[in-house]
Amino acid sequence: MTVSNIHGFYTNVVDTIEPRQYTATNYLKNQLIFLKSLSSELDSDTKAGAMVNMQIPNLEMAIEELSL
Repeated sequence: MTVSNIHGFYTNVVDTIEPRQYTATNYLKNQLIFLKSLSSELDSDTKAGAMVNMQIPNLEMAIEELSL
């Protein structure tokens, strides 16, 4: 890691960036985390809240199928 001056600010610059390898399971787990946090914010009596709550079991089943 090197220190560079960008627009008058000293910042740490990463010399090499390693690409991340995301699998389908990782992608679905990230979606599940997002939907669970969104579900806690939404009222389950609204249409949006009901739609989010319906998608959570679908994602859980998809993750379970991929992990087999």
